[in-house]
This record gives sequence, structure tokens and C-alpha cells, in this order.
Amino acid sequence: MKNVLLAPVFCLVAVLLMAARPFAEVELVKKRVLSERVEILIPKGFEVMSEQQMDFLYAKAQSRPSVIYTNASHASLSFTYTDNTADQDMVPMYAQNFLKTYKKQYPDAQFFADGVKEVNGRQVGFIEMMKPELGHQVYTLIFFTDVENRLLMCTFTCPDRQKPEWETVAKQVMGSFRTNS
Repeated sequence: MKNVLLAPVFCLVAVLLMAARPFAEVELVKKRVLSERVEILIPKGFEVMSEQQMDFLYAKAQSRPSVIYTNASHASLSFTYTDNTADQDMVPMYAQNFLKTYKKQYPDAQFFADGVKEVNGRQVGFIEMMKPELGHQVYTLIFFTDVENRLLMCTFTCPDRQKPEWETVAKQVMGSFRTNS
């Protein structure tokens, strides 16, 4: 009799556990970017944005990313290989300066985390926030380090409503970062 009563309870628990996982696992694939200087995991299905799309999106910007990977649901991962001099000792300084700059540029942003962490033997600075962009809120994880004595900035973004799906993925992407130099 006990087993008969427990069966519906187990079924209900199983249904609730499946409902608690609203998003499917995102598969990550290894890519080499920036003329093979960097190896990183990128969500499967993300494709390189065309030059025409980048020209359109960044027509009025002072600078634009070197490469952008994106998907159909407005999530993206961009790489900006700057002309700024950088080395491992400079990463904490960049982290402090970028945080001050972003807080000044986006006073209404919600900052979740920032700092410097070791990723595959390298110092990597990061800032995680929700910021306003074109009338919407955008989840943003910026991470940066030196590559061949120049600063590389990587930015993962998605609409705020997609944060539950992409936040962990963005952190996995950052945690997979490796330089090939």
C-alpha cells in the first residue's frame, strides 16, 4: 500500500525537477581565434558575424571588435584585440581602471562581480554586470588579458531575459581561455 501511495509522489518530484531546468545544456566547441593566438570554448551554433553586419552595427563607433561570434537569439561573444600595451603585471591595473570607467559610463548598471582571477595559468580581469543598452537591459561579462604584449578584451552579452540561460555559459567561456603564444 505504501508503494502505491509513493509512486505519484515520485512522479510529481520528477516533473518538478524537470520543470526546474528550463533551459537545455549549451554545448561548447573549441575554437582558435585571432589568427590562432587564442583558444577558447564557444557555444555551438555561434557563427562569425559578417563584415557587412559589423560595419552596420559599428558605423558610428570609434572602434569595433576584431571578431564577433553570435547566434540567432541575440547572444554574442566579441574579441577586441587592442593596440594598448599589456602584460600580466598590468592586468590588475586594467581591472581597476575599467571598473571605474564602466561605473562612470553606466551609472544605472547593476554590477555583480569584478576582479582578477587566474585562468589556465594567466591573470584575467573581469567585470560582470547588467547595463542599459538601446532601451533594454543587457547581461554583460567582460574579460581581458594580455596576448603578445597587447590587451585583448572579450565581451559576452545577451538580453537580460536570457541571463539564466547564458550566465553560466559565459563564465565557462571565460574559464576556457588559453593563449597559444
